[in-house]
Amino acid sequence: MSQNLITAGIIDPAQLPLDQVRLEVATLLKISPDQIEALECWPHQIWVKLVATRAKFVSYRRLSLWIEQGLAAIGRCSDRFSLDQLGEMFRTETQQYEDHYDLEDVQQWRNAWAQQAQRLREAEARRAAEEERLRPIRAHQQAGKEWQESWRQVLRYCRDCSSLERLAPEMKLQSEVFADLPEVTGAITLLWYQRWQELSQASA
Repeated sequence: MSQNLITAGIIDPAQLPLDQVRLEVATLLKISPDQIEALECWPHQIWVKLVATRAKFVSYRRLSLWIEQGLAAIGRCSDRFSLDQLGEMFRTETQQYEDHYDLEDVQQWRNAWAQQAQRLREAEARRAAEEERLRPIRAHQQAGKEWQESWRQVLRYCRDCSSLERLAPEMKLQSEVFADLPEVTGAITLLWYQRWQELSQASA
C-alpha cells in the first residue's frame, strides 16, 4: 500500500504550529478564530469544535500550511534518490486526494521540485568537477607516499655511510618530482640523516 505524506512521516501533524492551524481553519471556514471553541490536530485530520455547534473535521490538505510543509520537505532533499521518492509520493498524493488540491498549489510543488532537482544536478556537477580536479593531486600524493616507502626500504639495507653518500645525489634528483610535497621530501631527508647517525654510531 502506497504511503501518503503523513504516514511516510514527511509531514507530522503533531509538529504543526497550532495557532497558525487555528487561523487557517478559521479562514477556510470563513469564521472568526474566536468562534473556534477547541481545536485538536489528530493523526489524519483536524478536529474542530465551534462555539454553540457540533464538532467537525477539517482536512490538513485544505490548509496553506500543508502546501508550505510540502515545499519545506522538497527543500530538505539532499540527494536525487530522496527527491525522486518524494516526487513519486507527491504524485500519488495529489492523485489520491485530487479533490483537496487546487491546481495552483500542485504547481507550487512541481515548480519547487524542479528547482531542487536543478540545484542537485548543479551540486553534483560541482562535486564531479572537484573530484576530477583532485584526482591527479591525490594520485601524485599517493605516488609520493610510495616513493617515500621505497626509499625507506633502500636506506634500511645500507650498511655503511659510503653507500648512503652514493645514494644521496639520486635521492635528491628524484625528490625534485615531489618538491610540492614537503612532508614527503622532508621525511626522506630525515630518514637519510637518521640512518647516517645509526651507521656512524655503529662504526665508531
